[in-house]
Parts: sequence; C-alpha cells; structure tokens
Amino acid sequence: MAQSRATIERRQLGAELRRLREGAGKSQKEAADVIECDASLISRLERGQASLKIIEIESLLDYFHAPSDSREQIKGLAQAARQRKPRRVYSDGLPGAFRRLLDHEQDATEIYYADSELIPGLLQHEDYIRAMMRSAEAITPNADREDSETHVRFRLERQELLERTNPPLIWFVIGEAALRRPIGSQRILQSQLEHLLAMVERHPHVVVQVVPLNAVDHPLLGGPIEILRFGDTVPDIVHQPTFIGAGVYVVEQRDIDECTRAFDRLRAIALGPQESQDFIARHVKELGHGHG
Repeated sequence: MAQSRATIERRQLGAELRRLREGAGKSQKEAADVIECDASLISRLERGQASLKIIEIESLLDYFHAPSDSREQIKGLAQAARQRKPRRVYSDGLPGAFRRLLDHEQDATEIYYADSELIPGLLQHEDYIRAMMRSAEAITPNADREDSETHVRFRLERQELLERTNPPLIWFVIGEAALRRPIGSQRILQSQLEHLLAMVERHPHVVVQVVPLNAVDHPLLGGPIEILRFGDTVPDIVHQPTFIGAGVYVVEQRDIDECTRAFDRLRAIALGPQESQDFIARHVKELGHGHG
C-alpha cells in the first residue's frame, strides 16, 4: 500500500470511491476493515494522497456493491493512478469525467475561470445551455438527445456550488465577444446577461471581469481555462475543456504556474469588477432596445 502526493488521477479515484462508499452507507472504518488497513489510509485514499493495489480496489468495489459500469471505470482510474511515468497533461476519457470535474470544483477553495468566446458554464442560464446543446446537435447527426439532456442537468448541478453555505471564491474573466455572441437568439442572450448580473449581485464570492475586444496583448486567446486551488497543502490543477469530451488536465507544475501567470496578466488588462458590471448592464439595455 503506497502513500503518495495527490495527483489528478489519484484525486479522481478517491472521489469515485468516496461516492460509492457513501452511497453504500459505509464508514471509512468499515471500508478499512475489508482490506485490513487503518481508517486513516481510506481517508488519504479519498483525498487522493494514497493508492491501493488493484486487488484491494476490487475488494472495496465488491463491498460497496458497485455496478459493473462503475467497476470498469474505477479500475481504469486505479491503473492510471499507479502509473509512474510523468506526463504534462492528463486527458480524462473514462465514463464519469464530467462528474469528476464537479468533484474537483466542490473540493476547491478558489476557482479562476477565463473564456473569450462563451459565458462560463457556472454562470450559464438554462435557456443558454439548451441553445448550446441544440447547436451541438445540429452538427452531430447521430447525437443522443438523452445525452444532451444529461449535459444540461450536469451544468445546472455544477451551479449548485454558487449557492453553497461556504462556497469557494470564484473569479471569472469573460471576453467581450461572449457578451455579444447570440446563442439561440438575441432574447436568450439578453436573459443570459441579466442572469449573469444577478449572480454577481447575489453572491459576494463571485467576481466577474470583462476583457474588451480592444484590449491589447490578450494572454489567453483560444479555449477556456479553469484553475482550481485547494489550499496550501494540495497542489493546484488546471482544467481545459475541449469541444469533445470533458477536457484535459494540466498536471506539470511549471505549466500550471505559466497558466496562473497568464490568468493574472488577463485580470490586469480586463475592466475592473464594477466597470465590468456597468459594461454588461449597458449591453443588456442595448439588447432590450434592439427587440423591445
């Protein structure tokens, strides 16, 4: 039984095992008795700070009565968690990837999110989400409508983080293009921006900055990026959503540091939080005049 620093693979494995254990109504002590170890090892395992042999994982899966699809995905995570070869990025292509992203966000103490093209998922209005799903279905002829509905539910479930009693600091930097691009219709865009302003006004732990189109030397043009911090004792992780799948995780510390510097530079060239709210409010008014 090896103890190790938390890696993205170990953290994801721990989150899945914790969910199964709690779903089975078992305590960490009861789980530890199954594989004849101390409960502290199960605690470290669920925090991503320890790994187990596959045979021990299988014993826990039996004890938790894990369904067959969960068994295979968790054994895949366990194998990835035991890899010793370093790599710069980790692509989570296993089933349950979206759920594991939600786990990371739930555990984070600070979240920093930048997107030049779209309103970030944690701030999306349901109509905006559904319009995005319809757009995706239009270019995927064999798209599964039930799968699209799962994505909608996932996005809405992610947003429960904003309503938590003790939420993390969540800092968004959004490109002006995202505020002007109609997803579905201009009316949906207006509702989305009104929703965004309401979120900022209602939640003091949510900060939004806007990067105008004329900002010089934008350091994060391209795809969105999410930096998650977990406190001083656990390494940060960086998540980059992709067009297909749940995205990739940056796991090399020097790359994480570079992403953090780029985000800090982006905050510096963006409008301030109050200026950004005023900017969004003016655009909402323009949209209202446009189809009023």
